Amino acid sequence: MHWCDICKCWLNDTKAAKMNHERGAGHQSKLAFKLKEMGKKAENEIKQKEIQDIAMSKIDKAAKKAFEADRKAAEAAAGSWEWDAGSSYYYNSTHRWYYEPKSAWYYGGEPEAQWTQAPPIPSAALFGTAKHSGGPVPQGSTAVAPSGPADGGDGPIVRQTVQRVVTVKKHPLADVGGYKAPTSGRVGGSMGSGITLEAEAGAGGSAGAGEKRKREEGGKGGGKVKGEAVSKEEAEALARREAAKARVAARTAAGFGYV
Repeated sequence: MHWCDICKCWLNDTKAAKMNHERGAGHQSKLAFKLKEMGKKAENEIKQKEIQDIAMSKIDKAAKKAFEADRKAAEAAAGSWEWDAGSSYYYNSTHRWYYEPKSAWYYGGEPEAQWTQAPPIPSAALFGTAKHSGGPVPQGSTAVAPSGPADGGDGPIVRQTVQRVVTVKKHPLADVGGYKAPTSGRVGGSMGSGITLEAEAGAGGSAGAGEKRKREEGGKGGGKVKGEAVSKEEAEALARREAAKARVAARTAAGFGYV
């Protein structure tokens, strides 16, 4: 079956059936009506677009006009800086202030005139923001680099603050953390053995080094009883052990910066 979207009906899906239906008066009238509606819709869309374009054009013109009026009003309120050859300064007649281009300072004010870098005038009236003409400052530039008061004049003195930076030397043991280590107690070894810091500081690292551990009386596990004789081999082994502990303690103390 074939669906006719104009007449909203089904018909046989054959060439003859389609031709007979499309040549019929009902189909032709509905087709003409649909084409007429499509034409009206297109015309309405064109008219709506034209109306919108006209409205946007009017809004744009009004906005530009208002912006131009605001700009002119701002320029009038800010005034302009004119070069005064007699004083070698720029002068703003609207706010009655002078501008010295060499030092970038302003002169004016009431009741007593004074030099200042922040005159009480609108920011739009400052030199470089407001228009200026003539003088040593080119058009489109804000000011000449400050170079102090004019020669022989009473202009302002430009002062600069100089900061001194002091570099602190790095601690020689900052990378190993020796400067954060304790300054009392024992260093190195274990079970209470090692170098006593107070003794090390007084004896130069030799008098109090390698302090021996006291043997507990009646030690367990076959330990020697106090007063019992020690063989020569065991005495030598104990001496070598204490010497090794003393060397480890000395190296540890040196690493922490105590010696």
